Amino acid sequence: MNTGSQHIQRRTAANRVAALPIYAVFCILLAGCSSKPSIPKRATTLEEAMVSPNTLEILDLYNRRLPAFPSEILRMPHLKRLTLRTCRIGALPDDVVALSELASLDLGETGLTNLTPAVGCLTNLARLWLNDNTLMVLPPGLGRLSRLEYLNLDRNALAVLPDDIGSLRSLKWLRLNENRLTGLPRDLSGLAKNLKTLYLMGNPIPEAERERIREALPHCNVVF
Repeated sequence: MNTGSQHIQRRTAANRVAALPIYAVFCILLAGCSSKPSIPKRATTLEEAMVSPNTLEILDLYNRRLPAFPSEILRMPHLKRLTLRTCRIGALPDDVVALSELASLDLGETGLTNLTPAVGCLTNLARLWLNDNTLMVLPPGLGRLSRLEYLNLDRNALAVLPDDIGSLRSLKWLRLNENRLTGLPRDLSGLAKNLKTLYLMGNPIPEAERERIREALPHCNVVF
């Protein structure tokens, strides 16, 4: 395109703008200069989280001094990842069912002595940490976590597991180190297809039961 044609085009565009009402020109300029403030989807304090609780997706409260589970978290309906590791909350409320979009929940080292059955309603969970607590039993209903791929129960006080643990068909990694287990549920068929690694170190499991577990999970790396 030659210089003359470019000059004509610029002059034509300028004439069009000049012909616009003044308020229209103002709107065009304002649209070009203004920008929407970004809404944070990740927070590391409750104060940050409550700026936009309805859009928050990640809340990482690792090592915060929390005396209990913060009720404010229940007002974050789209939360997908929640980390409370080392926060001594002591218990998880039944109302946790409100966090239906949770895919990752880290409750390691939180002082849990029991676990609410409501966890079984968090059916979008893919990763769950419950390690380094004092859990003696697990609630029924964990078998409903059909998308769960990673479960960490290391260093608790579990002597037996509920039967429905064996029906977690998506589970790929199961950590049970340093508990009081003498065996696993009789039916492990639900784990057989996808479970890649099973850690059972530090449990008083007799050799006969170890052999049964190996036979039931032929494609899994079982670490005693």
